[in-house]
Amino acid sequence: MKPLRIIVLITFFFISVASLAVFVSEKINEDKTIPVITVEEEVVEVSLKATDEEILKGVTAHDEKDGDLTDKLIIESISRFTEKGVSKVTYAVCDSNNNVAKATRKIRFKGYQSPKFKVTGNLCFSLYERIDIREFITASDSLEGNITSKIIITSEKYSSTNAGAYTLDVTVANSKGDTSTIQLPLIVEDRPASVPEIELKEYLVYAQKGKPVDFKTYIVDALTINEESLKDKVTVESNVDFNKEGTYQVHFYATDSLGQRGHSVMTVVVGG
Repeated sequence: MKPLRIIVLITFFFISVASLAVFVSEKINEDKTIPVITVEEEVVEVSLKATDEEILKGVTAHDEKDGDLTDKLIIESISRFTEKGVSKVTYAVCDSNNNVAKATRKIRFKGYQSPKFKVTGNLCFSLYERIDIREFITASDSLEGNITSKIIITSEKYSSTNAGAYTLDVTVANSKGDTSTIQLPLIVEDRPASVPEIELKEYLVYAQKGKPVDFKTYIVDALTINEESLKDKVTVESNVDFNKEGTYQVHFYATDSLGQRGHSVMTVVVGG
């Protein structure tokens, strides 16, 4: 048995030496270099519907062992806005030995605008009507399109059983963290539903500072309950100052032969 033991021990020794040699060789030849990502510009401008190609433009990657890895680059993440219309992009690349490199830069979305609201109907109601404000207020965003589902509407003093002029605080935010707010009027009047109905093209208008608009051009028609047009008899009351940024109200009135007065309200936002 002794010769057999010796043979086994010798065999085990050589196997161990061979394994150790392989391990040492692997360690010596192991690739410990990390790829290098090169970014040409610290900030790059992209379209609102930017493709990966746009976001990766001017970014290259190279590795000492593997060579050019540019085609292996991925967009790991795009942050919420760090400032209006600007996000931070993180790029990553991996070489054949699973060494990972990362780099960041900013992208600016060309032509980006904060979310805007639209009011699709008159916010002046009869006390005896059913009021569902959400039917009339929508929001859209230049990056995400329709974001109406994200609207939050609050009103501290509103009561559906009491006539009065109330204020709606309306807020919406897109997924990039950009938030828009507006105050809208909600007018509830103790009057019959048979008063003239004044229809407008728009119930919320965004106007440029220093550029007045003719509010009468927004009147579609003013109809009595008998469908008699009072369009030419509509009067307009406005407190809009086109030279000063702010949110204003414009009121439209039409009175029929029975003395019943219809009322529509428009909100005007004067911006820069």
